Amino acid sequence: MDKIDRRQRMADVALQAGVSLSTVDRVLNERGSVSDSKRRKVLQAAQVLGLKRLLPSPVHGLLRFDLLMVDSTTDHFQRLTAAFVQQAQMHRSRLVLQRQVWQERDPQQLLALISRPRVPRQGMIVVAQDTPEVRAALKAQIDAGVPVVLLTSSLSGLTGATYVGIDNHKAGRAAGRLMSQWVRPGQGPVLLVTNSLLYHAHQQRVQGFLEVMGERAPNVAVLGPLECFDDDDLNAATLSQYSTQDAPIAGLYTTGSGSTGVRRGLKRLTASPVWISHEATHQHADMLAEGVLSLVLDQDPEGQAEAAIQQLLYANGDLDAPPQVHPQLRIVIDETVDSVRP
Repeated sequence: MDKIDRRQRMADVALQAGVSLSTVDRVLNERGSVSDSKRRKVLQAAQVLGLKRLLPSPVHGLLRFDLLMVDSTTDHFQRLTAAFVQQAQMHRSRLVLQRQVWQERDPQQLLALISRPRVPRQGMIVVAQDTPEVRAALKAQIDAGVPVVLLTSSLSGLTGATYVGIDNHKAGRAAGRLMSQWVRPGQGPVLLVTNSLLYHAHQQRVQGFLEVMGERAPNVAVLGPLECFDDDDLNAATLSQYSTQDAPIAGLYTTGSGSTGVRRGLKRLTASPVWISHEATHQHADMLAEGVLSLVLDQDPEGQAEAAIQQLLYANGDLDAPPQVHPQLRIVIDETVDSVRP
């Protein structure tokens, strides 16, 4: 009776998973190769049906996660890369993190990395631009059963992917709230400089900032957003354009990087504006101490890396519960920068 009941339970798992009874037997008893997607379906069905037995790992051998990073040399992405290296080392007995870099000015390279993996993968962590082509390529991977984690922001029109990071819209609103308290009507305009609006994160920061400035400082002019692509020379040239204008810049919000160029451009202004930027880096710590930078909003890249890895482990059945780590948005001034920077 026990044997008949056990066979019936396996038949129920096969029906729930949409696979054959022999596939269920191979998965549960580790008797031969089964694709990772079918293996996950069987184990998920067994868990749903409450099969009372010790279940094997969802994937044979080491898990392989692709980390697709943009070729940025900014301090933020250096911190993020270092954090992923640390996570890969901590989990080396369970996973291999395959880091690949795509050139920001070559979007076709990103599409190729998404659509044509070098080896089979059980998850993907992506820094991606928000374009219809990128969304379509990621959706195809999601439909194929590959868990996808996004680092920069959720992408419009893309369901099934998990975003791991701060709320960039709230970050922009926080910058707007702080700026509106510093800059008063008549003091001069506020300049808004961003990276590329192809990144959804920068779209959200810009939107949040403009919303709050419109609500709380409607009589303060906001110039921009001006796309400078985190380029030092372009940032410096953009700031220099305003050095000879009648109304001096009273405030500056930079949603991205390129702070060396920003500082160079600020030297040409007759008065230093209130400057709000992002990330608690060593460079920004020095600028905060000097008073040229007013404050930064930090998005906790170390927490991002930890949460992203945990999310993929959970998606592959290696964690029983969803990740408990969540990146924190932090407002950092010169007095607190040492407590958060790496």
